[in-house]
Amino acid sequence: MYTETFRNTFALDVLEYLNVVQIPQEPSPDSISDDSQRTVHEAPYSDLEVQGSNGSSDFNKKEKNKNGGTDEPKKPQPNDPFLVEYTGSDDPERPVNWPLPKKAVVALQVQLLTCVTYLGTAIYTPGQEEIQKAFGVGHVVATLNLSMYILGFGLGPMVFSPLSEFAIFGRQQLYIFTLFLFAMLQIGCALVDNIAGLVILRFITGILCSPSLSTGAATIAEIVTPPMVPVMIGMWSIGAVAAPAIGPVLGAAMLVAKNWRFMFWLLMWLSSGTLLILTLFFPETYEENVLYRRCKRIQKTTGDKRYFTAKSKEESKLTIKSIAINALWRPIEIIVKEPIVLALDSYLALAYGTFYLFFEAFPIVFLRVHHFTTVELGLSYLGFVASSFVAYGVSLCFFRLFLPPIIKKGGFTPEKLLILAMWVCWCGPAALFLFGWTASVHWILPIISELFWVLFLFNLFQAIFSYLAMSYPKYVASVFAGNGLFRSGFACGFPLFGQAMYDNLAIKGYPVAWGSSLLGFITIGLGILPFVLYKTGPYLRSKSSFTG
Repeated sequence: MYTETFRNTFALDVLEYLNVVQIPQEPSPDSISDDSQRTVHEAPYSDLEVQGSNGSSDFNKKEKNKNGGTDEPKKPQPNDPFLVEYTGSDDPERPVNWPLPKKAVVALQVQLLTCVTYLGTAIYTPGQEEIQKAFGVGHVVATLNLSMYILGFGLGPMVFSPLSEFAIFGRQQLYIFTLFLFAMLQIGCALVDNIAGLVILRFITGILCSPSLSTGAATIAEIVTPPMVPVMIGMWSIGAVAAPAIGPVLGAAMLVAKNWRFMFWLLMWLSSGTLLILTLFFPETYEENVLYRRCKRIQKTTGDKRYFTAKSKEESKLTIKSIAINALWRPIEIIVKEPIVLALDSYLALAYGTFYLFFEAFPIVFLRVHHFTTVELGLSYLGFVASSFVAYGVSLCFFRLFLPPIIKKGGFTPEKLLILAMWVCWCGPAALFLFGWTASVHWILPIISELFWVLFLFNLFQAIFSYLAMSYPKYVASVFAGNGLFRSGFACGFPLFGQAMYDNLAIKGYPVAWGSSLLGFITIGLGILPFVLYKTGPYLRSKSSFTG
């Protein structure tokens, strides 16, 4: 039962490699419902023009004819006996066709992985003063442990996102190997005896935690039907927003119970437990990799290495240069050349950076002004967790109630997705002004401001990511990789100057008022972008060489 239900998990991969178990081939020849008497391994030839997940042609190669000229790509050959393909849209091995309980188990594991790795962002912050004393460094140097972690998961997708789209790698192997290294390096963080070593380890673990953040949404989208994608990705996003806010609570508990080093021991045990669960129960979700695995089993069973999949054959032709251009240069090129991408990346980067600035502002408000204990300070972040469920409700109303009638009437354009950003653009400035000017009045008021901020940040992500995905379908991976790098760069820098900004702009009785207001005014200015792009977006997209 386990072998059949959880085929393509890492545990079964190892057992299959050692010939301890044999994974049966699916589907059986009797399940073929094609237009010819093919064997289970036969399918239409399509290796010269492969349709990507976004519907665009990934490869469109031409061959030289005998006279040295160029011919059009070959027509698909009706019968290539060595091409391995799915038998149809209802092939039981396709992740979208899995039973609902299996999909639920996979989705929960992705959310667990995202939460555990994202916990590492701020779990150390309650112990920052102890770290400063232990290593004899100042506030800014100690804050590098937060900043470099954030920078790491901005740089990681530049490598891991393209790798996960290769048929030979897929999602599962990257999740397992990076999580294993992530867990082991937490031991180094717990035992390190100098600040430089801790900062370097935090940077590396930030890179290693990035696969779940960069491809977690893609994994969710691969197992559900299109109408359910916004619903499921919204649920996954709750974990991405809530986990950094839960981190300080756990970190504070470890600090009070033991010392700052036990924060990293806790993270090691949490990530190790997650690793065990994923090893046993997380199957591959990337369709091309599932197909590649079927091909390898056929090769092993028949002893014939001529069997192939279309995507793996095309990938074998790629050069290091072409891979580097797609992975490293294209995300930056799109930001530079596309005003839509630059504008929305800037807006999202400011919002994302400001979110991490709260980790600098909260100690000022709740420790200095309201004299909270370390654990109580950690609990003050839980307003972000509760607010994420409210924000998800707003997102559901937009995608499930507001948008469908527009689509049915035939009036849908990508710009309609920006309406969600218009709904919540006022919440960001409202949160910052409320937080700044009521911080000394009563402790509940800054916590209430968390609701407005999460309403803003959560739905801004949903709107902008959906809009960019619809506007740049052929280059969506590059667009998202560039966005991750851009916003993580902002978020990396904000905590480094946060405390100095608040202290220098503080006035008597209002320690964070003008610092928060400065960000609020900037957020108001950038808040006009969704309205501007709603009008000018179609024209700008028509002039772009990257839209399609």
